[in-house]
Amino acid sequence: MSNPYLNEFMQQVEQQSSAWDKLRLGRFTGSGISALLTDPKTKAAKEAGELSETAKKYIYEKAMETVTGQSANEATSRAIDWGNEWEEHALRELQKALDSPEESTKLKPSFRLFNDYFGCSPDAFMIEPNFGAVGVEIKCPWNSVNHYLHSQVQNGEDLKRVNSDYYWQILGNCLTFSLPAWIFASYDPRQPEHRRLHYTVIEPEISELTLLCQRMEEAQKMKLEILKEWNNPKTLINAQ
Repeated sequence: MSNPYLNEFMQQVEQQSSAWDKLRLGRFTGSGISALLTDPKTKAAKEAGELSETAKKYIYEKAMETVTGQSANEATSRAIDWGNEWEEHALRELQKALDSPEESTKLKPSFRLFNDYFGCSPDAFMIEPNFGAVGVEIKCPWNSVNHYLHSQVQNGEDLKRVNSDYYWQILGNCLTFSLPAWIFASYDPRQPEHRRLHYTVIEPEISELTLLCQRMEEAQKMKLEILKEWNNPKTLINAQ
């Protein structure tokens, strides 16, 4: 498990701040963890338990973030700006739809570690009538086709099919915050009123959570091996 004192410090760090960026450097995060769950291209590699090239690239990125102290991805786009612009409004609409008490709703909680090398930053926490306290992952897609596809999601298997990135992100959040369920929601203000908000509760399977933990452990082991070799001057001499 993660250092409780570090997590206590993180409670003071706002999402999207420079301190938040620094805390995430070199660590696997909810938004990228799905890369570790991708399968290699060949059947033989899969049966041998090898990581996919997508997974390896993600591990390389985190290793180099540790070395350089700079993020491997500086994502900026109109789609991201749109999502940020509408996210809080969407969360308030979800709160109304759930009849969730306003005082119990927490928007943009801080980054939290599950262990020393993996952590998550949820969009919100709310009260859901059947489950009590749950986390929220809400999307405000710029491309309205994505909102239509999100509206087809009724359970975890649907979400894995529509967007596996979001599925594994939610499972990572459930692990990190020890919650039995998470809400996946999509909001598009351009749609007819009855179609603007869609949400469903995702309940993770124990087998999937176990798989996620196993892949994280494998990835961390590989990252440490990369760093050990990269930071050792003797390996360069031997190579030459």
